[in-house]
Amino acid sequence: MKKKILVVSSFALSSLLVVGQFAFADKPDSIMNGTGMMEMMEAMNSPEGQKMMKACGDFMDSNEEKDLK
Repeated sequence: MKKKILVVSSFALSSLLVVGQFAFADKPDSIMNGTGMMEMMEAMNSPEGQKMMKACGDFMDSNEEKDLK
């Protein structure tokens, strides 16, 4: 009888912990919401963003050249 109570109580406690994590979890910040997308577009227009975009384009071009061989 004690083992049954111990098993049931441990199962109840573990299920409470799992459900609690889902209940209190914050919504993830999405970059696709209105302000996130605008901030990303503004960052891409900055000098650092332009440098990153050029480096990304160079990388993509070099990767395409390797694929053609």
